[in-house]
Amino acid sequence: MSRLSTQTKPAKALVGGRYQIINQLGAGGFGRTFLAQDIHLPNQPRCVVKHLLPQTEQTATLQMARRLFDREARFLYQLGNHDQIPRLLAHFEEDQQFYLVQELIEGQPLNRELVQGHPCSQERVIALLTDILQVLAFVHQQQIIHRDIKPSNLIRRQGDDKIVLIDFGAVKQVSSQKINPETGETHLTVSIGTQGYMPHEQLAGRPRFSSDIYAVGMVGIQALTGVDPKNLKENPTTSEIDWQHYAKQVSPKLAHILDIMVRYDFRDRYRTAAEALEVLASLARPQLLSEAEEEIPTQEISRESESGMELPIPDIGKLANTTVPSSMMTRTQSKTTPQLDPPQPSRGSAPNLTILSIPQRLMKLGLITASITILGVSLLLWKTFLSAQATGENTNYKTNYKNNYKTEATVTGEQLLEEADHLRKSRQYQEALILYDQAIAKKADFAEAYWGRCYSLNKLQQPEMAIVACNDALYFQPNYPEAVWSLGQAFDQQQRSVEALRLYNQALTLKPDLTGAWLSQGITLQKLGRSVEAITALEKAIALQRDLAEAWMTKGEAQITLGRFNQAITSLNKALQIEPNHRNALKLRQQARKKIER
Repeated sequence: MSRLSTQTKPAKALVGGRYQIINQLGAGGFGRTFLAQDIHLPNQPRCVVKHLLPQTEQTATLQMARRLFDREARFLYQLGNHDQIPRLLAHFEEDQQFYLVQELIEGQPLNRELVQGHPCSQERVIALLTDILQVLAFVHQQQIIHRDIKPSNLIRRQGDDKIVLIDFGAVKQVSSQKINPETGETHLTVSIGTQGYMPHEQLAGRPRFSSDIYAVGMVGIQALTGVDPKNLKENPTTSEIDWQHYAKQVSPKLAHILDIMVRYDFRDRYRTAAEALEVLASLARPQLLSEAEEEIPTQEISRESESGMELPIPDIGKLANTTVPSSMMTRTQSKTTPQLDPPQPSRGSAPNLTILSIPQRLMKLGLITASITILGVSLLLWKTFLSAQATGENTNYKTNYKNNYKTEATVTGEQLLEEADHLRKSRQYQEALILYDQAIAKKADFAEAYWGRCYSLNKLQQPEMAIVACNDALYFQPNYPEAVWSLGQAFDQQQRSVEALRLYNQALTLKPDLTGAWLSQGITLQKLGRSVEAITALEKAIALQRDLAEAWMTKGEAQITLGRFNQAITSLNKALQIEPNHRNALKLRQQARKKIER
């Protein structure tokens, strides 16, 4: 069967021996898209055939294109498990041409809804953003960047009105490879994406998850303003998108979220769709912000220092509403995920206000001047005071002020880290978090402090915040095995076991003697019913550290699963020697004994 020709009528073409082309739906530099029907199936259902066009027929180029094509087809097959992503029905190569066959989505592309000069209501925009981010969160969880989110790639499906995400830009790599005739090297001939929806780092060929967030934010701004993104200007001073004067109806909260989504610097955006979605959901909880504002004094507070000089404490209420680069925020949230509202406080407790991280915000914004020592002291004091409020501790304000004044002047970030680590190892996790924050205020790229935060937050069963802290640690130290391991633990708490296992393996590749990673791997494998593999991992952990009660207990559990009851009792006895009151070990030993008695 010959390949599709630009000279032949597509309606007469048959590709792959079964897909009858009906008509052409679209064309571009990367290839063409056709409406087709599968003549091998009953009722000959309709589908979409994408014909990808490599730039040349050189052997090296085709080999590269073939590898990329196969890889991207696997991605699309994996993504097709989501209801709002078209299923991949087939992929094949024919006469050195590449074809993808996907499910046909009946509906209307979003660019027909977003009419120039006709802004949408805020409620409709929030619903649209939520719908897009929900499916994009799944994409990001698969470690895939879409890279071409725009209204024409978002289809409003007939029947349920859900947004379906189509045309993944990643597959366009297949069509954009060229060979340098002098060096023989391959490279992308164009940046994948669409003007107006593509941020600067993607234009430079370095897309990130937050590049997709930028595109979604631009779609939201287009819907809210009725203005095409190509017609929006950048602020000449900040390089940020200047759009709010087109949307008089927008609330400050939604404007704040959209501003963060389209930040010029990718590090200042929400890192993934899940994080953006979580913050967008806060618009349904407007009472939280007002409650937090009531807890934050808006008047200036001062006291006399030992020298008799008054040291003003900044107006935190104003600073809390300042749009800030998130890479310097307190690591209860992401440097790429500044939250509009603090988390919901438990009944009877004060709200958790430590998310403000004023010292880091001021440092990143460049608002700390020559008076950095005095200003930094008062800010550190205020954060500590708020942290104590959040944990319900009865902290003496004046004592803390004096202690923090001395600490700021004399203690280094390394000393703060050492003390925080001591508190963490003593299982005083909430107290450790305060010192980790102070260490980060001293040294913004302190990867060890970010990991300490991640570990502590995991122990406090706050996996969302732990993920943020670990990602921060990995941003500053990409091959940090402890941070990779702790990130896996946070995923485990979210029931994302497969992702957690991948991270444990990665951590062990970086550091084969990382006891905690072997232990976590064994526990997760047992949880997934892979008991033989679990025992192997747990024995690795035990070989490195004999007094791990949890390792012995989980090993006993795995042995019970495999019917090795006598061995299980031996393992559980070891666990109880180390920790006599280990409830799970006691329960499992009793269970194993009953099995033997039968």
